[in-house]
Amino acid sequence: MKIGIRADGGSKIGMGHIMRTLVLAKELSENHQVFYICLSSERTVHNFLNINSLNIIDILNKDKYRNGIEKIINEGFKVKLIREKFIIEDLKKIEADLLITDSYNVDEGYFNKTKKIFSKTAYIDDLNLYHFNVDFLINQNVNALDFNYSVNSFTKLLLGPKYIMLREEFIGCERRNINRKVKDIMITMGGADSNGITKKILTWIYSMPYKFHVVIGPSFTNVELLKAFENKNVKLYFKANMKEIMLKCDLAICACGSTLYELASLGIPALGIILADNQEAVAQKLNSMKIIKNLGWCSNLTKDYLIDMIENLCRDYNLRLYMSQNASSMIDGYGVQRLVACLTEEE
Repeated sequence: MKIGIRADGGSKIGMGHIMRTLVLAKELSENHQVFYICLSSERTVHNFLNINSLNIIDILNKDKYRNGIEKIINEGFKVKLIREKFIIEDLKKIEADLLITDSYNVDEGYFNKTKKIFSKTAYIDDLNLYHFNVDFLINQNVNALDFNYSVNSFTKLLLGPKYIMLREEFIGCERRNINRKVKDIMITMGGADSNGITKKILTWIYSMPYKFHVVIGPSFTNVELLKAFENKNVKLYFKANMKEIMLKCDLAICACGSTLYELASLGIPALGIILADNQEAVAQKLNSMKIIKNLGWCSNLTKDYLIDMIENLCRDYNLRLYMSQNASSMIDGYGVQRLVACLTEEE
């Protein structure tokens, strides 16, 4: 089967769509031909330019989607570029048996038109904003079963933590032991951190008596400012091995994206910060399930509140143990295999 994946990433829109589809793409590519379809904001880019090497990507130097394209290529997948203002027109000239879309740059018209172009279509959703004229509707989030989706009678709903797209390195891992005393804390605000929350947090927690392990994503733009915080208690990680860092840490301060599910798979308690609309309901649900402590929106976060929440969780061993047990019981690690089986099942 020939499968096209429509997803974009960059310093402003973040890397979440790219990162979770790469998990799916790798599993699909075991037995199928998989390629990506990405937007380009460069006016000089010709239609359907096939990119499969970093030498060619130099022409996209100022493209706002460059970071996402570069990440995909580094993971070994080919990319077909389509023009930002001619999405449907350009998609009509691409051949695939299945189109999987993971993007917020869609509407009901997009679903109706792509359904006519491709034999099968799938959409990875977070927000439940439309009627979805697709063959497969995927929502891996913990709150997905709360949605009353508007879909066709033939649409297959693949919803909830049963379908979490967990990276291979997190599958089958043992839960981290919960120590009575907290020594190491992870900080990760996603691949881009366009709101500059990492810097704000480091400014506030700089002198706390813990070792902070800070992940710098591939699309961060203020790296030099962050380097100024490095000392014996603050270590920055570039091109981070996320699992390795997580297993070092007693708890995490984390954006409420897909990384929360990776932390949950290892049973690591987390303080979640909402950076985008698609994270709010997930954060609230995980908080109600006693899997994370939801700190709310990044724009409302204060120094005193953050420090209090860190100290309270560090002191409460029983709560951290309870959160860890709840988290690890939510995920079995086989979500992406279930998705692939459904998406590629012969009728």
